Amino acid sequence: MQNHGAHRAPQIAPAAITGTSLLKTYGDRWDIRRELAAGIFTAERRSPDGAHIRFICARSAPELAGKLDAAELAAP
Repeated sequence: MQNHGAHRAPQIAPAAITGTSLLKTYGDRWDIRRELAAGIFTAERRSPDGAHIRFICARSAPELAGKLDAAELAAP
């Protein structure tokens, strides 16, 4: 997967992280959704050639933000 990690998300206090702030912070690199029926937040990113999909889910916006930060730091 192509490294989109040149972006480093600004640190946001966990209590301040909302669905809206997820979209503002990560929306240019990830497809962020809130699945109301399942009660989870999801993020998806596809490689430019469509060969790879990265999918991350979490129970809260702050948890997803932490997972996205970790994913972006670990991206090759």
